[in-house]
Amino acid sequence: MSATLHTVEAPALPPGPAAGASRALVASVLSSLRRRDQRHKGELYVNGLLHAPGRKTMRNLAASTDEPAAEQSLHHFISCSTWDWSPLRAELAARMDQLLAPKAWVVRPLVIPKTGRHSVGVGRRFVPQLGQVVNSQHGYGLWLASGAASAPVNWRLSLSGDWLEDTEMRQRAAIPDSVDAGSAEGLVLDMALETAGWGVTRLPVVTDAREEAVPSMVRAFSRAGLPFLLRIGGSTGLLAPALSGSGSRSVSAPAGHLAELARSQRRPVEWFEPVGRGLPKTSLVSLLPVRLPGPRQAFDGVPSADAPLTLVGVWSPNSREASELWLTNLAGASRSTLLGLGRLIGRADADFTGTSLPVGALDFEGRSYHGWHRHVTLVSLAHAVRLLGPGARRPHVGRVALTPVPMTGGRRVRDSGRYVPVAGAGRAGVPASVPVAASPGRAAG
Repeated sequence: MSATLHTVEAPALPPGPAAGASRALVASVLSSLRRRDQRHKGELYVNGLLHAPGRKTMRNLAASTDEPAAEQSLHHFISCSTWDWSPLRAELAARMDQLLAPKAWVVRPLVIPKTGRHSVGVGRRFVPQLGQVVNSQHGYGLWLASGAASAPVNWRLSLSGDWLEDTEMRQRAAIPDSVDAGSAEGLVLDMALETAGWGVTRLPVVTDAREEAVPSMVRAFSRAGLPFLLRIGGSTGLLAPALSGSGSRSVSAPAGHLAELARSQRRPVEWFEPVGRGLPKTSLVSLLPVRLPGPRQAFDGVPSADAPLTLVGVWSPNSREASELWLTNLAGASRSTLLGLGRLIGRADADFTGTSLPVGALDFEGRSYHGWHRHVTLVSLAHAVRLLGPGARRPHVGRVALTPVPMTGGRRVRDSGRYVPVAGAGRAGVPASVPVAASPGRAAG
């Protein structure tokens, strides 16, 4: 079957070299620091993240400057100073919102292996995506993502009960009294709501929730009025309206079974990988109206059990079972739009590996809660500078529309949703769903 694929222009990043734009971005983001010496140290730190060879330890960062006392000065600036990272993140988000024209807020887990046990939040935990227990820190990043590029703008660090209940550990890490353990969905929701409060374009939250409490996450996001697209597992229980063969009864079943019942709703969606000039790929995508099962729980006058949701099934052309299942509250969104939004997780994975890792996303060796947050904030700024700077990876100029076609052949139906999906680019031997360090011995605790 042949078809014409419509293309549109992607939001282009400024042409390199763009040293002037990079300097302007750094100055703008650091402008909320009240003192000139703080802004100077911030510039030194970001410059070190960008140019210091090897791991971004304080010693290596200081060695990249010509200031003899830089190591002690930078350590104090990150771990012991009092500046608030939130205004810096808000300004960075506003700038990247304009630059990238993002289509989604991608929330990605972050696992940072550690050899010791003194870094804030470190603990032994089972990481499902790795299939093993890892001594590590665990957090989440919120990325503004388009088909061209993505950038992290907000972060949360997950803390276990030990770090919050042990007075000595809590005081040693300077964990604020306002910080509690919270659930994964609570951390993600809090991060998304804070980002929304910065005045940036409110976009769908896209995340892999296969290891999370999906009903709780759905209710939390629905209550907050946030659009979402969640990747879910086949065992997630859902309630579907009457389906063919079920009479007039609604069907309560695992998501994987419901997707099989909706096989007749599949339509091909043709798309290109954003890298290279390969042949188009095709996925079969089904849409099925569903809702959460269980008793109706009203909030703000809206019964959560009746909130309209859509189960999205994605098949490879020759597969017998759906390879991906997604749950969304984006009513009326096209197959191509939803498939494209889901592919943005791969965009964030690729940019984490290609840009955030080289500027020290996993390299913080300090032990304080505030230090970790300040470090990842400036890593986010360095990541953004890498997108602008000389020699930066240039995104594709064109974007190819995802085009659904009827199962029976004939003229292909143009879909309104357009997107360039991006394949995941995880590190060798590591699932792309969890960015991790190269080895557990990479960073000391």
